Amino acid sequence: MTTQQTFSVLFIIRGNRANKYGAPLILRITVNGKQRETSIHRRVPIDRWNKSTQRARGSSPELNELNLYIDNIKAKAVQAYSDLKNTEEFITVDMVMNRVLGKAEGGHQGVIELYDKYLEELEGLIGKSCSYTLFRKNRTGRRHLADFLKAKHSCSDIPIAKFTNDHVNGFYVYLKAEKGHCHNTAVRALGFFKKITIRAIRSGWIKIDPFLGFSLGKHKTDPIYLDQDEVNRIIDLKLSIKRLEQVRDLFIFSCYTGLAYADVKDLKVDEIVKTKEDFYWIKTKRKKTRVKSHIPLLPLPFSIIRKYCDFASVEGEDKVFDVSSNQKVNAYLKEIADLAGISKNVTFHVARHTFATTVTLENGIPLETVSKMLGHSSLITTQHYARVLDSKISKDMEVLRASHLRIA
Repeated sequence: MTTQQTFSVLFIIRGNRANKYGAPLILRITVNGKQRETSIHRRVPIDRWNKSTQRARGSSPELNELNLYIDNIKAKAVQAYSDLKNTEEFITVDMVMNRVLGKAEGGHQGVIELYDKYLEELEGLIGKSCSYTLFRKNRTGRRHLADFLKAKHSCSDIPIAKFTNDHVNGFYVYLKAEKGHCHNTAVRALGFFKKITIRAIRSGWIKIDPFLGFSLGKHKTDPIYLDQDEVNRIIDLKLSIKRLEQVRDLFIFSCYTGLAYADVKDLKVDEIVKTKEDFYWIKTKRKKTRVKSHIPLLPLPFSIIRKYCDFASVEGEDKVFDVSSNQKVNAYLKEIADLAGISKNVTFHVARHTFATTVTLENGIPLETVSKMLGHSSLITTQHYARVLDSKISKDMEVLRASHLRIA
């Protein structure tokens, strides 16, 4: 027979530690007669504390904020105990308090709680082994997961031990049906979350992998790129609006260097290097992979650098370009594409694809050289562009074959 467990939450003050700001408030949690206390890092005037109601007397903004803070902590403690009852046969006061303090371990930890801890780790690694872009994508994935739990399960969190394969499939369907994500975007979000479930499995917090039988494989898609005629049409545009002119120039710069948006935005003056032969190179590390990328500067992209950067008046750590947000840049590129009569969905990343295909591979640059300039960590990634060109050649040859058949 299961033993009846008792639980209570109490707030007390330490009058002997009072100062001019008041006495410190202490949270006391009791489970089965065992107590544990911790400071909530708030003080209250002794004459304002009502022991029976567990609240501060008064209606000042400061006291109202304090009472709201007390209510939130109490609600968190009650929720922690309730969640533990769903997953554990026996609950200790340390288990509840650690959950309140965000130090919990075990299967009773919430998936959002674990995701938040993971995000804290990633944030601390930005600029070291993690890019801000990766952190931002994980943060977005966490928001989608929280939205899913609220919309489909009417809760803000769920214990990791209770997260099942049904939840994984439900999250995937939600991302596609409610968020409008394509398959590849949905599985990428699930892939971020899977890292958390893997850690939970290795820590012994869950016994069965919720992703068991669920494929995170992505559908093969051909990257969008511009042919030389489309590139030339953008170059030849006469733009009277400065913001469009600058975005057009940056896009063309990327078409002829292969740098991604983040790399263009963070490009520093001291990464433009002049060789003994009087050639200029970009020597940088990709923000996404931290892989070295060395790119010889062709006349056109170098002229764009000179247009926006006065080498004589800047320091080595100064940025070469003043770049708007990625969202704004992509919005402006849609205007530019319309003006150039291009129906493709042109985003800044299309420039990188254009460099890999139209500018380099189509002009006979070896795959290995292209891979080095793009800063790919694996040649397999670059081969994706070669397959695109093979497909294009095959289609072109079909046209030629058809014309020869008509001649024959």
